[in-house]
Amino acid sequence: MLMRIVDILAAILTVISLNLVSKHYKWWLLYIVSTIFYLIVVIYNKIPGLTILGIFLFITGIKNYMLGGRK
Repeated sequence: MLMRIVDILAAILTVISLNLVSKHYKWWLLYIVSTIFYLIVVIYNKIPGLTILGIFLFITGIKNYMLGGRK
């Protein structure tokens, strides 16, 4: 039951954050949180390919946050 909630939170937070990053770069922090939730779900379900994807998404979120802060 908890994994379903985390999965739904990951999806909702990803959509919200990606819609708001154009307004302010700090929304990338919400995206980073959503990728952490995503990683929790895919690691729990033992899906290695999507786990690697989640790691790259997490790194992308951090990179975009840092680049947004410089502008």
